[in-house]
Amino acid sequence: MKITVIGGGNMGGAIAQGSVRESIVAPHNVTIADPSPAVNKFFSEFNPSINLCQDNAKAIIGADIIIIAVKPWLVESILEEICDVVDREKQMIVSIAALVSFENLNEYLQSTQKGCLALYRVIPNTAISLGHSATFICKHNSSTEQDDMIISLLNGLGKTFVVEESQMSSLTALSSCGIAYIYKYIDASIKGGIEMGIDCNLAREVVLQTIEGALKMLNTNNTMPQIEIDKVTTPGGITLKGLEEMERNGFTSAVIKGLSASNL
Repeated sequence: MKITVIGGGNMGGAIAQGSVRESIVAPHNVTIADPSPAVNKFFSEFNPSINLCQDNAKAIIGADIIIIAVKPWLVESILEEICDVVDREKQMIVSIAALVSFENLNEYLQSTQKGCLALYRVIPNTAISLGHSATFICKHNSSTEQDDMIISLLNGLGKTFVVEESQMSSLTALSSCGIAYIYKYIDASIKGGIEMGIDCNLAREVVLQTIEGALKMLNTNNTMPQIEIDKVTTPGGITLKGLEEMERNGFTSAVIKGLSASNL
């Protein structure tokens, strides 16, 4: 498998790093196309066998999978650059740009005039660099063999969910944005520990271990959170008092409203 990542920033770079780190793709089969000196310096130090290229059209030659990892407003110009070079029978285009639809991608690639090719929209989160992303994928004009290749790549970097395009926006809010919301809870918990007189490093360690244990309980017991909440709350107990105070300050509604605000 050979991949080219156009845009080696936070998300594109994370995919490239994860692919190499998890031994899914050999480093010499990975090409990064990015004009940033900082990005190129990072990858030359991360693994010198990774190919670096400044020309997008040249960078995709020989790749099985072409990952478009740039800001949404740059997708059109990038696809125009590679439009006449891409092998429409063999190569696959994977876009991780939020809000850029299959209709947009086909238009930018001139699919009506020059022929269709396999397209994927993929939304990971930054944990993909460590092989622990929740990644959503929808597909268009692809074969089963192509689907298997893409899913194999992404499953090696976490857990992949194949969904309809209509669900991509809400799932982006839930996971790609959601990872930041989880960090926000962790940050608030650490700050709460500090206010109670706990050393910041100890508070961080305790919060992370508590979250890890909570996730283990949910996964092992295959339960919804409320079931596990009920196990640790008793009438008049301190856990219930804390939960009630969080709710009085809008905890659940704030989370739901935050997710809704990200669902564009």
